[in-house]
Amino acid sequence: MKKHLTILFISFLFLFSAFAKAQQIPTTVIKTKGRFINNSVELRFFPDRKSTMKLAFQSGFIVERAKGSAENYVEIGRTKPYSEAQWLEVMNAASSEDKMNEIELAMDFYLDVLEDNGGTMSFNDGIGELKNQKAAEDFHLMISLLTAVKNAEAAKGLGFSYVDKTVENGVDYNYRIKLVTPSNIYETVSSPFSIRAVKNANTLKNKVYIKTGDTELGFVWKDHPDLSGVDVERTINGKNVKLNKAPIYAIRGSDYDGPKRTGFDEDSLVNYQKYTYRFYAQTLFGERVQFAEVTGMPRDKKPPQQPFLKQPQHALPDEVHIEWEMNAPIAGDFKGFAVSRSEENNGTFTLLHDKLLPQTARKFIDKSFLMDKTNYYLVQAVDTANNVSSSFPVAVTLIDSIPPSKPIFIKGKIDSTGVVTVDIKKNPEADLMGYRLYRSNAAEHEFSAIKEGFLSIDSIDSIEVEVKTIFKDTVTLKSLTPYIYYRVEALDFNHNTSEFSEILKVKRPDKIAPTTPVFKKIKSTQDVIELHFALSKSIDIKEQILYRKTDLKAPWERYQVLKNDQHNFIDQKVKKGTIYYYSMRAIDESENASEYAVPVQGKTYNSSVRPPVENLKATSRNGEVTLDWDYKNLNKETYFVIYKKNREGQFIRYDRSLELRFRESENGKSTYAVKVFTKDGGQSKLSEEVSIK
Repeated sequence: MKKHLTILFISFLFLFSAFAKAQQIPTTVIKTKGRFINNSVELRFFPDRKSTMKLAFQSGFIVERAKGSAENYVEIGRTKPYSEAQWLEVMNAASSEDKMNEIELAMDFYLDVLEDNGGTMSFNDGIGELKNQKAAEDFHLMISLLTAVKNAEAAKGLGFSYVDKTVENGVDYNYRIKLVTPSNIYETVSSPFSIRAVKNANTLKNKVYIKTGDTELGFVWKDHPDLSGVDVERTINGKNVKLNKAPIYAIRGSDYDGPKRTGFDEDSLVNYQKYTYRFYAQTLFGERVQFAEVTGMPRDKKPPQQPFLKQPQHALPDEVHIEWEMNAPIAGDFKGFAVSRSEENNGTFTLLHDKLLPQTARKFIDKSFLMDKTNYYLVQAVDTANNVSSSFPVAVTLIDSIPPSKPIFIKGKIDSTGVVTVDIKKNPEADLMGYRLYRSNAAEHEFSAIKEGFLSIDSIDSIEVEVKTIFKDTVTLKSLTPYIYYRVEALDFNHNTSEFSEILKVKRPDKIAPTTPVFKKIKSTQDVIELHFALSKSIDIKEQILYRKTDLKAPWERYQVLKNDQHNFIDQKVKKGTIYYYSMRAIDESENASEYAVPVQGKTYNSSVRPPVENLKATSRNGEVTLDWDYKNLNKETYFVIYKKNREGQFIRYDRSLELRFRESENGKSTYAVKVFTKDGGQSKLSEEVSIK
């Protein structure tokens, strides 16, 4: 009873899975490849499922073609498999027994597909049996495709081949293949194939890379989409001999996404003898072609014995002695030694001599070592085939008696709370351990050590740990001495001490702001704005700053640092017609800032002449005078000034207008003229006059 329940449950799961998958229509793909040969396009096409192949074997394929980039495919032909009589005819006409066997294998596959043996499922064996049936089906499908690739007559007999003889040279064509009888189960997807009807002699060339070994050679080539079943041949005793028993195929899973390469190796060769290899493969069109020919030569790859490097010694101030040992006996092809040096254990080592040291050498003296660096040494043994073996790298312990260079202060300052910040320029020595800071209330008094900043010996090779160069100190602001004095000395990891730095004098802060600079005069011209001023005269001035802005409500922008003895500044970075506002401020050594100077303003003007108005006319009607004129360059920057003659006959400025017209009440005889102005300072000459009687 329990077994029957299990079978019913599995049956339910199987039917439910089939129903779920039925909601999505499965697809089958017909892939197409082709080539242009003998003024024709030769095609090969292959279904990817056995059930699709059965439909093709029963009713055949439809070949469609589209010209150029158009999508209007039209049928140009159909293919279907051979009849039994045709199969027997081509087998009898085969040129060799191998060819006949290939055709017979294709015919057997064709008949096997048509028989549709189907499959059975045992619930006791479960899903595994279904997988085995599917694997067998896929294997048969693969064998048929490989046979069709290898034998052109087999491809034609299976209906996988078509030759389009109606093409034009140089024209692009698109092909797709359909089933004469569509599948009721699968949605058939025809993978289109595009080709230009031109000859391409290099399409089947494929580069083969050689890996040289000791008495062996390795060969690697990238997979070629149009080549399969590789054979490797080599000339032996004047004859081409095939080296592989079976063709080399690249078989990978459908989800494989790695490098697509295939290879071949041959061993038991003679070193330093040249060997020439030829590589052949089957095309999709049943042809065996040579796609590469390479020549290789195996070489001696066995390195000499490894030298044993002793601890290098810093024997003299300018010499490091390097010694090594070799076990006896030494091989007959041994050539010599190479000694190299690096700053890191696993870094790049630099050779220390031009020529190899002789076979008998066991010592080398290095006079170019780096005194302030770590020095690792490496000894390499080299044979006549340039094979190399290396010792383990060993570092030398240097005897360092050279102190660091004299330290240099960058700056020092005190804030309003009495905290002093001292900044030191880092010394260039690689073995710098740190600094010791001293302080005094007077330059001539004795200095006392107040701060130290040293690295540990473990951090000497670390690039993440930095030597401390900024020190903090706290002093009282209530002192009769206006300055505080500092000196510093540098130490290396061997405790060599540098000479003292120069004295750094740091002024105690004051709270009184410097006097405010004042402007004396501002002068605007066509191109520049010239400022004249009197700067702050406070003694401890650090800098005097000129500010500028174009919007009076905007904050001041730092524009120029002025010299303490400067009396004027010419601003050349100005735009015509723009108003610029200026102010100044003084900063002392304690960062006290003066008030901003009373702002001034300036604007460059444009002195170029504008064209005058044209067609000026005056009319009087109903007690009102109207002036009209034309002006070609009218824009938002343009306005017009009306001039009118007085009793003395002189034109005086009377009114202005933003339009090409002016009106006023009539007041007896009047004479008018108009002048053009622009906001950047440009103006025209006075127009011709007009009168109202």
